Amino acid sequence: EVNIWTIQQYMNAKINFSKELATAETAQNRPIPASQWSTPSSSSSSSKKVSLFDWLGGNAYMMDLKMAEDQLKTITPVLLEDETVHMAFRERRDSIFFTSHRLLEVDVQGISGKRIEFISLPWRFIRGFSIETAGPLDVDAVMKLYTNIRGLGCLSQDFRQSRVDLMAIKRYISDRILGVDETPIQAGVDRKEGHVDPKGSWFFRDNQRPLDSVEMDKYYHDLVPILQPGEYVEYAFKGRRDVTLFTTKRFIDIDPKGLAGTRIEYTSVPWSSVMAFGAKTQGKYMDSDAECIIWTDMMFFPGSGEDNPPTPGMASFEIDFNPKLVDVVKMKQYIAKRVLDAGSKIPLDPNTFALAPTGEGQDNWIDWLGNNQRSIDPRAVEEKIRTENSSLLLEDERIIMAFKAGRDTVIFTDMRVMELDVRGMSGQKVKYTSIPYPSIRAFKVESAGDFDRDAYCKVYTRNLWDLKDLSMDFRKGKADVIAIQRFLSAIVLGTPKDATRYLSQVQPLPQKADPASMKSFMSWLLDNSSEEDAETTNGIFHSDPPILLTNEKVNKAFRQGRDLFVYTTHRILIVDVQGIRGKRVEYKSVPMRWCRTFKIETAGHMDRDAETYIGADIDNGMVVEQSILVKKHDIYEMHAYLTNEIIFAKEPPSLAEEPEALIY
Repeated sequence: EVNIWTIQQYMNAKINFSKELATAETAQNRPIPASQWSTPSSSSSSSKKVSLFDWLGGNAYMMDLKMAEDQLKTITPVLLEDETVHMAFRERRDSIFFTSHRLLEVDVQGISGKRIEFISLPWRFIRGFSIETAGPLDVDAVMKLYTNIRGLGCLSQDFRQSRVDLMAIKRYISDRILGVDETPIQAGVDRKEGHVDPKGSWFFRDNQRPLDSVEMDKYYHDLVPILQPGEYVEYAFKGRRDVTLFTTKRFIDIDPKGLAGTRIEYTSVPWSSVMAFGAKTQGKYMDSDAECIIWTDMMFFPGSGEDNPPTPGMASFEIDFNPKLVDVVKMKQYIAKRVLDAGSKIPLDPNTFALAPTGEGQDNWIDWLGNNQRSIDPRAVEEKIRTENSSLLLEDERIIMAFKAGRDTVIFTDMRVMELDVRGMSGQKVKYTSIPYPSIRAFKVESAGDFDRDAYCKVYTRNLWDLKDLSMDFRKGKADVIAIQRFLSAIVLGTPKDATRYLSQVQPLPQKADPASMKSFMSWLLDNSSEEDAETTNGIFHSDPPILLTNEKVNKAFRQGRDLFVYTTHRILIVDVQGIRGKRVEYKSVPMRWCRTFKIETAGHMDRDAETYIGADIDNGMVVEQSILVKKHDIYEMHAYLTNEIIFAKEPPSLAEEPEALIY
């Protein structure tokens, strides 16, 4: 017989709870209401008889903590020896526990109740949360916890508000997800102290208008204590009924519900969960709204058919501002300071690394209609932005590359990718989208062909809604896509320290590929041989085209028709040859760090190929599928390789150990 508790303890040992433990220890070192940590007394709600209404309605009530912990360590040994239960709730036969290591949900199933499901969710996977208070007719309060896990995007729990301390629950969750350290107010923030709410015209009443942040800070610390002691309101806004708070730790949406508005939902999005942000300025004629957009790494609501289509849920937020009272570009700059991590900044001197502009002069009308990008001087772009709209960049932010197509511009800085999308006939409405480099999970570039004159670049992000990727078309000869590919490789595949070392060695001397060497590369690529030598592949992709980074090494290489699957120390590189002559080539890079799972299928009697499937935490579940001819390769050798690289993965070697100069 199989002992299921042995398997449970094995999984406990394999999960790294270090971050959860550090947060729990810090939280216990500062004063927190007793109801949050101590065992309820005999007069507490846990000892009271549960009403039939509560039982039928599925309303959770507090349990005795010591009794709950003893049961989870002896009768059903789910917890670790050093794991403690901080809060415990019972709902009918089911339970939910907040422990020092995780959130544990216990689901009792079947008539006899002998079948029990235990779901363990480490605290670090909870990316946002909301608490909804009870109303005059609906006596239930609701807690929702949001994750970035497919199939487990939201955990919801009802509480009878009179039987639990709802604010204590909210404070506990805030401490676990936000931490308990004090975060100071940004320098230069205008908190509108003493500001009187103008309420706005009837036409703009739904749009958010500024409030006195100092007054709101006091209100939400004292009267409605949803904020932490070391957390401060920096900006506050109000629409018709909704209130939006930007604090030193998170973005909070306060949404009154119902006719009376007494049922209120408080939704919190930590700054660490924000993976991209943007703004839309006001148009000149019909569109009078100004908006800020926040994209997160949380799951969207998938829906269930035509009558219930997918919605962004917690994956994306749009905040409409009154354009007469709020400068959305300055709000975007404020969000940038909160989201752009100084630790991920690449401290490059733009004079050391900057791609020289190519294709000087205006676009022709085909390029303009096709939205084809051309490289422009990054120094000139930065000077123009600093002069005309300084709020677009941070004070210490530098532009490394810039591309222009018609009226639109794409900028690569030392902190992010920024897209400037000019809209409307007047060009007055502009959408600004910023993607920090840590939010980029994978990328691909595609060279131009004979008939299709466009080169192409695409980056994949942590967002799962409408910013899963960002695409850029480049006019052939107007931008060096190989240089862009190597830049993204250094940014995405390594740490900021690696990227700094690598890119600081690059000499800004654009070179064109030698026709003879490119011809030999294409001849090799179009060869139908099915077996590739790793050393040969390594040499080719380090020379022309120089796809791989200096200390990146090819471990395995497989050919599938005209295409290649190259497994390196840092990524899976998929080379897709397109077109009749094969001159259009796509290079897709999937970092090994985001490859989570794999499976293999052996060949059958009628099928000569074996298959490998590698699942990556990219683009809502990207799968790299490859066929392997069993006469040429051992599928079990590939299984052993993937086991070492994914299951027992080690830190990849540095990208820039050798101090030699690199030339694009």
